[in-house]
Amino acid sequence: MPAARRDPRYSVQDIIAIVQDGESDVDVPFEDTDASDEESDNDPCVDKGNQETTDCPANVDIEPRENERTMPRDRYPRQNKDFISPNTDFSGPPVTDDVTFLHTPLQYFQKFVSDNMIQALATSTNEYSVQKDGRSVNTNTKEIQKMLGMYLRMGLVQMAASRMYWETDTRHPPVADVMPRSRFQSLLTKLHFVNNLTASEIEKRDKLWKLRPWLESFREKCLQVVPEEHSSVAEMAIPVKGEFISIKQHMRGKPHPWGFKVWVRAGISGMMLDFDVYQGSKNAIRVKSELGLSGDAVATCNKYMRGVDLLASFAAKYKFALKSQRWYMYIFWHTITLAVVNAWLLYKRHCQALTMPKKETLNMRKFQAQLASSLILMDSTLTTPRRGRPSSGSGSPDAAESPLTAGKRPSTDDGSPNSPSKKSCAHPPLDVRMDLTGHFPMKVKRGRCRHCSKGYTNTQCSKCDVRLCFSEDRNCFWDYHCE
Repeated sequence: MPAARRDPRYSVQDIIAIVQDGESDVDVPFEDTDASDEESDNDPCVDKGNQETTDCPANVDIEPRENERTMPRDRYPRQNKDFISPNTDFSGPPVTDDVTFLHTPLQYFQKFVSDNMIQALATSTNEYSVQKDGRSVNTNTKEIQKMLGMYLRMGLVQMAASRMYWETDTRHPPVADVMPRSRFQSLLTKLHFVNNLTASEIEKRDKLWKLRPWLESFREKCLQVVPEEHSSVAEMAIPVKGEFISIKQHMRGKPHPWGFKVWVRAGISGMMLDFDVYQGSKNAIRVKSELGLSGDAVATCNKYMRGVDLLASFAAKYKFALKSQRWYMYIFWHTITLAVVNAWLLYKRHCQALTMPKKETLNMRKFQAQLASSLILMDSTLTTPRRGRPSSGSGSPDAAESPLTAGKRPSTDDGSPNSPSKKSCAHPPLDVRMDLTGHFPMKVKRGRCRHCSKGYTNTQCSKCDVRLCFSEDRNCFWDYHCE
């Protein structure tokens, strides 16, 4: 006699899988009440007090049988309702509504590197020099600004090493005449951003704790920029070749694969809006990620990734690679370069809002040159340092020389083939022109006035290096510096 056919038995996991898969054609047999009552007494999924089933998979650990289909816990459960697409129209504030006039390159730069940030840097540098050498380096805000201006000028005329700007055969007066080499090197080794003695153990768990105050201040400035409609998040590399650096990463496909990885959010124009320096795993434990490292930084629409690439290309144009034994200094100098790029892009945004012609808009090279001059010359009086004994026929060593034309030969435009070329006719930056510091009249060869373009004069400003009328009938010297 053939064996009686038994209906299939289903476990709780099977029922959940069937419901989630939408298999509604499966017949689930129900046994008589007596049998079900007997089984319910021993069923751990039934509450004996009210005979209601509980969530068995969450409360009882039931071992799955061999070859039994099991479903992983769904992290993103389905919802039985129609998907409603969110509104994706850009609702941010306009980026150019409040533009009425242009600022100077220095004023745009100060939107990202403020005077308070430089003052804090000077204070921390003096404290660190006392802790290290027992005496203060006695620097101040203006000297730090001069050093930043020298760094920007080095990026415009790059040499193999920083010492070459002061060496006899390769001397570059726009850098060498600002500060002696020994003083510049001393400041480089003493630059500091936090007091080591007051830092807590919790703060020192951060691998970037020595640079953290500067990074946070710079990030706050970047967050204040009105963002564009289209932006992207991607990684940026800061090249470095140090051996024992814990946060150094290898980024395959980059021009310089070894360096620091920085996650950057940038607009389509290249404007940096936010950033975060990647520090690697914490406490030597790499946490597994569902979406991967890049997915953790951003989970959506990098369609406009061109912005981060533009930012990286702008930053590499006129950046000088200053070497240092302290690895975090490479990040600091990179933030200075990024601040210059952001300042220039903000200037271009305002030029477009005011519909300025392209030929009147400064490119990045000229913008950085004017910014460097403003950082060096504003609110200061510079004198050209003496360098040894002058050669025969070179004139008096005490002759005054303008800091804007230091190292240039005097013009003897006599029409001969060997006569030097004429000097540039560019005006000094507006910050330098109107700082009311160190503008002294001096007598030079007669020439046309740079202000009125009508009269001829033999009076020149020692700081601005321009001829200006200074007579009883016309005082262009005053008007040029005070208008």
